[in-house]
Amino acid sequence: MLLERWNEIVASRRGETALWHPERAEGLSFAEIDRMACEVDVCGEMVVAVGNSLGFFPSLIAAWRSGKPALLVENATSMVRPIVGEIPEGTVVIKQTCGASGIERSLFFSEERIFAEGKRNINGLALHAGRRGVAAISLAHSYGFGCLALPLLVEGIPLDIVAGPLPMHMQAAFGRGGEVFLPGVPAIWKTWWQTGVAAHPAISLALSAGSPLSLELEHGILSATGLKVRNFYGTSETGAIAYDDSDLPRAAPGFVGSQLPGIAAHRDEAGRITVESDSAANGADFEAWPGEFSSNSYRTLDQGEVTEDGIFVNCCVGRAINVAGRKVSPARLEKILESMDGVRRAKVERGQSRDYERFEEIHVRLSMDGNFDKKAIREQLRARVESWEMPRHWEFGSE
Repeated sequence: MLLERWNEIVASRRGETALWHPERAEGLSFAEIDRMACEVDVCGEMVVAVGNSLGFFPSLIAAWRSGKPALLVENATSMVRPIVGEIPEGTVVIKQTCGASGIERSLFFSEERIFAEGKRNINGLALHAGRRGVAAISLAHSYGFGCLALPLLVEGIPLDIVAGPLPMHMQAAFGRGGEVFLPGVPAIWKTWWQTGVAAHPAISLALSAGSPLSLELEHGILSATGLKVRNFYGTSETGAIAYDDSDLPRAAPGFVGSQLPGIAAHRDEAGRITVESDSAANGADFEAWPGEFSSNSYRTLDQGEVTEDGIFVNCCVGRAINVAGRKVSPARLEKILESMDGVRRAKVERGQSRDYERFEEIHVRLSMDGNFDKKAIREQLRARVESWEMPRHWEFGSE
């Protein structure tokens, strides 16, 4: 299914440019990506695909050709967590994430589930080869994988990977001409608004996901540039769920869009958004609650309403800390901190950020033994976590 579709695209569009990358500014053709896949080392139980690297797509294709799953990771230094138990037969993609639950785990997806999400996003967002994607977000995260990577693999929609979201990097992508669709998180959209990136006429579709998009930011960008930034809502476990396809600005801050094709959603007795989706994970190596993946319906950790107008999200009851759209596991940080000399106990909690688009910040309280060096503790943690996982607020004590 996935390989067959990719082979069809390569056969019909061999010489066309499929991908631009900071390491290959002149671009890679579909045929070149296909040839690079032949050089990928497929030894081992799975093939690691490093998000936003030049080898990301070749690694995916090589994994599927060898009949092995592709494990999505953020960057070359990302820690690959051991998978608990056996990888289910038929798994083609593994996502290692804490999601909204705050529990670090591996999610398993079959070929049918991945293909279904790709087709849903292409159809639901009206993506096409004449409107290439610009990747300023990670392709290894569910958001970027679903709306940027899969459209290239399933429909041959070209992709421009940029070195970062700063204007200097974005202008190179815009300068190639033609329309682009641009996914971001609210914190990045705020920067793009303030620096003038959001006003570029090449942007014909603007998406926001990962954390709540404020009415102030959405209306401000629309008023200043005429660009409507549209909510794109989903979870790591289910893929995309809803999309705001209206050209009008939202009136309700919790509105995240209408259900995408093939999605059925309702509010359960606990107020949680529950969805039926053919792109939901087949399972995980650790369940956040008993029977999490045992039925056709998946209970998200978002509370809200489902009406004929669409889906409204009020809050998330998961333990993960949402730092500018990236989910951080408090339990993981606590475990790392408590492994350090002098730390008796660690408590990691969320706090509301003063910058709404950043959404939440990490607060840590440490109980220490004797003399300790605050700077050394911080530097030890910095060496073991990603930059967005670093706490902004620290409290040290002996109790």
